[in-house]
Amino acid sequence: MTSTILVVDDQSDSRQLVRMVMELERHNIIEAANGEKALAMAHQYKPDCVIIDLRMPGRVDGFNLCRAIKNDPALSATPVIILTAFFQQDEKKLGMYFGADAFIEKPFNFSQLLDEVDRVTERVRQ
Repeated sequence: MTSTILVVDDQSDSRQLVRMVMELERHNIIEAANGEKALAMAHQYKPDCVIIDLRMPGRVDGFNLCRAIKNDPALSATPVIILTAFFQQDEKKLGMYFGADAFIEKPFNFSQLLDEVDRVTERVRQ
């Protein structure tokens, strides 16, 4: 089933790579380069899943964006996948504490990302 995925990363090449992978499976992709814009887009488009990089400039980094989505009644059921190059066990615990549904390290395996998106979106559909 086709899903709308919001990809949030301040690095355009990272967003493009995720876009390429997701579009192979015919997912619709929307992109944001920062957390502030991503939150506004999440409200506007109501994506089926949000893929977030942790390290982004501005007031709303990946942790704060995850927390904002999960604390917002209009968005709280939206699955969040954290996709980051700066993997530390404490960050994974913090991301899960803020409500992340999955945590994937960069560089990532394309199949793993597709499987996680399918898993978290299917769970919400049920």
